[in-house]
Amino acid sequence: MKPKIYKTYRQLISILRSRGLNIKQGSAGSRTMRILEKENYYNVINGYKDLFIQTPATDMTDEVYKTTATFDEIFALYSFDREIRIIYLKYILKLENHFKTVVSHCFSQKYGHDNYLKLSSFQHEASSDSYELSHIAKRNHLDMTADIDKIRQISAEDNVSNVTRLLGDIQQEIARQLNKHHQVVTHYMTQHGYIPLWVLVNVLTFGKVTTFYRNLKEDDKIEIAKQFGINYKELHKYMTMMGFARNVCAHDERFFDIRFSQRLHTKSIKNFSSLKLPRDKSGSYTKGTCDAYAIAIIFTQLLSKPDLKEFVSSMNSEIKKLSKSLVTISADEVLSRMGYTTDWKEILNIVK
Repeated sequence: MKPKIYKTYRQLISILRSRGLNIKQGSAGSRTMRILEKENYYNVINGYKDLFIQTPATDMTDEVYKTTATFDEIFALYSFDREIRIIYLKYILKLENHFKTVVSHCFSQKYGHDNYLKLSSFQHEASSDSYELSHIAKRNHLDMTADIDKIRQISAEDNVSNVTRLLGDIQQEIARQLNKHHQVVTHYMTQHGYIPLWVLVNVLTFGKVTTFYRNLKEDDKIEIAKQFGINYKELHKYMTMMGFARNVCAHDERFFDIRFSQRLHTKSIKNFSSLKLPRDKSGSYTKGTCDAYAIAIIFTQLLSKPDLKEFVSSMNSEIKKLSKSLVTISADEVLSRMGYTTDWKEILNIVK
């Protein structure tokens, strides 16, 4: 492997030209240099060049760009990705706040304002969920019928372990915020000796509140999910996926071709088939279940209608802007990587 040796921006631009990327001389070259100085060569080129490559690099040869590919097109895709991250993040943050509010309200209403560090407030007994028990059986190579007592014992041990870890994480976060002299946290601890959950959730991460929800008793999860009008298992999945997407957006990472380890349960979404998404030979959807479009579909289940319309309008504007900037590839190719189809705006017709 070739060693990575420092190169000036002029040298980097020269290398791009030698690989077939169109960068004009004069003012266009100067503009490219200013962009790279500001945005970072690695972020722009390595992050967004793939769709513009004709021949990938090998151990012996460098990559070659498509004949008409320009730096401006790559930068247009880079800029598009940044803008849609901002759009997605806006609505994810709204839903994060909504989720934290509902969780803290429902929990505090039932258990009180300061019982979130008690094991008894969470699911610490064997799960009654047949799917979860089946998963435990497979993981431990046990027979679901013959070894049910053993499976339930493992389930109970797992639950206690998970809840104990959660409670430890919450205590650590409280201590961290106190060390930082967080104004609200410090006030409640010094004046009252505790922090109400509806205050605490504001300093807990989205992921930690999602874990908090996952470890609640089944009846409590069902009650919280009712506030969103969806199945409690799907709510956990939605929040997990949005939490991952939130971190990608917040850390300015490439977003348009994001992929999730989990997939949407399409049968739980009314009129999902009306989106006319492609399927493979087995009948499984190949788009819209574990990609950027999947988050847009989650929005149909959780956002208000005005917010959903605003999201679609904002995305449509960015897509049109991108389309005008591309020659070598089409905006449809980018949308395809996102899981979007040409009829993507049909999400407005999805019924909750």
